[in-house]
Amino acid sequence: MLKHLPEGLTPFQDCGFDRKPHLPLAGEGVQVFCRTEEQPALHLCVNGGERLLSPAQVDERHWRFDLGAFQYGDEVSYRFSGDSRVFAFEPLREALCHQPVSLMQRGHEACVVFDAFHLLFRADETLTVSASTAQPPEWNECEEITLPLRENFSLHVQKSPFIWELKRFSNEKPVLSVSQYRVWEGMRGGIGSIGHLGALNVQHVWGTGERFHQVDLMGSETNGRVVEKFTQQGDQTYLPIPFFMTDGGFGCFRSSSISAEMRFGETFAVCQRTQGETLFEDVYFFGAPADVLAQFIRRTGQPVLPPDWAFGLWMSANGWNCDAEVDAQLSAMKEHDYPADVMVLEAWSDERTFYRWNDAQHWADPAATVRRIREAGLHAVLWQIPIVKYEWDGEPGEALLQDEKEAIENRYCVMNADGTPYRITENWFHNSLILDFTNPEAVKWWFAKRKPLLDMGVEGFKTDGGEFLFDETARLHNGMTGLEAHNLYPSQYVGAYHDFLRENGVHGVTFSRADFTGAHTRPMHWAGDQLSTWSELQSQLRAGLSAGLSGVLFWGFDIGGFAGELPSAELYLRATAMACFCPVMQWHAEPRSGQFYATHEDGFINDRSPWNLAQKLGDQSVLIISTAFAKLRRRLKPYLVSEAEHCTEAGRPLMAHLCIDFPEDETACACNDQYMLGRKLLVAPIVQEGQVQRQVYLPKGRWKNVFTAETFAGQQWVTIACPLDQIPVFERQE
Repeated sequence: MLKHLPEGLTPFQDCGFDRKPHLPLAGEGVQVFCRTEEQPALHLCVNGGERLLSPAQVDERHWRFDLGAFQYGDEVSYRFSGDSRVFAFEPLREALCHQPVSLMQRGHEACVVFDAFHLLFRADETLTVSASTAQPPEWNECEEITLPLRENFSLHVQKSPFIWELKRFSNEKPVLSVSQYRVWEGMRGGIGSIGHLGALNVQHVWGTGERFHQVDLMGSETNGRVVEKFTQQGDQTYLPIPFFMTDGGFGCFRSSSISAEMRFGETFAVCQRTQGETLFEDVYFFGAPADVLAQFIRRTGQPVLPPDWAFGLWMSANGWNCDAEVDAQLSAMKEHDYPADVMVLEAWSDERTFYRWNDAQHWADPAATVRRIREAGLHAVLWQIPIVKYEWDGEPGEALLQDEKEAIENRYCVMNADGTPYRITENWFHNSLILDFTNPEAVKWWFAKRKPLLDMGVEGFKTDGGEFLFDETARLHNGMTGLEAHNLYPSQYVGAYHDFLRENGVHGVTFSRADFTGAHTRPMHWAGDQLSTWSELQSQLRAGLSAGLSGVLFWGFDIGGFAGELPSAELYLRATAMACFCPVMQWHAEPRSGQFYATHEDGFINDRSPWNLAQKLGDQSVLIISTAFAKLRRRLKPYLVSEAEHCTEAGRPLMAHLCIDFPEDETACACNDQYMLGRKLLVAPIVQEGQVQRQVYLPKGRWKNVFTAETFAGQQWVTIACPLDQIPVFERQE
């Protein structure tokens, strides 16, 4: 099978079968790469003339075609011999737009007209800035405009030299300015991409989704794309959100699903591919960080409150694939007097359909298994994936073959532009179909197969994956292309499961890795896959803080990491302590074989349960201290439930950066390793190996150490000793 995807797979990986550059400029050399077992040939068509090209061999399976450069206006397409697909592109030209044709005003609206597009500014409760290639309005022309905004802000637009600025009456300098736009346009396809360049006069930038590399994004950049990256995520994320806010009294939401690249620093730049007449729309909110975040959350959907039980302790491991495994965990809970509220089963299904339980050798009576889980005081959550699987390793079986047949015949799956079914291009579950959740009939078909799970007492789904829509030319039932649907697909998938639970009267929960704008309407989320290392624990803390600053209200991570060598006792207990004071407290482990296979004997159990780790590490303190934190979590749950109710009403993350509550405190705003859990508890996790004490910043007020009862005045740094059975947590005193 020949493989070629012009746009490639991910921002961090050279797949070896893409086009470089993906969107060529006129005069720029173009190379096309493919992967196939036998030497391919390429038919290149330029302005109706066709010629056959031979490749250069990159390695045993990868080949390169040098297409040369093309002129603006050329019509270019190519196909590979023996492959019916035709790939086309239009050479683009880059234009710098910094001198408008006209500037116009009507009431609280302004319009800046450039040759290729126009900007429309609308000032009311928010400021909306949009760009369009449609016919511009005909209003009164002027040379400059000033429009009043909320919170003592104003918008100033000037025709020559062109600039638009956000100003605050108390500041001489604008907090934001944009002086030029760059467009990449084709002769026939219009504007294919647009970006702006400007400046920010702020100290801190927060948001853009769950970020593992930095909380404060000043001096950093983000690509805005939903990405699956197994461990060590760096600057990639499963959960981007095109929203940021600043300590300068404003925030911005790019109301688009197409990935927007943002750069914050000496230059403030945003660049995005475009589709259709509307090139982009930005909405600016004004106020303190808490107000800006609440405005953004209200604009993008009503927050949903999870059930009370979801704020208890979650226990999970991929190896629990039979009655014996489940019963062993229930027995261990009872033996060690370990309180938990949720049991997640990942390896419960036939591993083909993901709605049928595995055979009777694994599960004698699935309904009885769920009943035993519930009788033990736990709520059952089952793992899901939004695919009709392509079976590579064995017989697919009659049920899967029938599912595939029905999905294709009825167009329940995402389709290619040529009407054939889209199949996952590469990596996890490659060649599988993905369900089209924009098709109401497909949704009915999909969940009719899963309704028996609810009937037997399942109360939630771990909605994993969703990062699979790679091809920009794919088509969804609602007319979306893969370009605009890639980021939206996880939210369509998770949202459908959330609706499925609600429509069947189950006050349950989805637990998701990937998502996008509006994640607060389909809680809860976890940080995905990390190694059992200290550096990954530090990245998890950053991810939780940045997710909250982006509107993700209820978030958690895998205690002690998910993959690789077992965590040390110290790492596991520090992670347990942090998770005890996070919105979601859960431990989980990779499959027994392991993506990072680190076991030392056949049948080695790599569960991150405290009883397994105590046995494997030869350290009973792991079990003793973990159980104490589990019991503390049980006592903490009423507070968490009450604060979660407030969070959904107020539009506030349960795990909140200190800037939310103390925006006037410069030290608090610069503190990126502490947070408020609700409105009363300040948490300062230990995330460094060998650390037995740490500096904690206490904002204004009086604070009581939850573990020692010692009280402190605020607006100072204090040094707190912290043994393994404690974590620096302070209760805000009235």
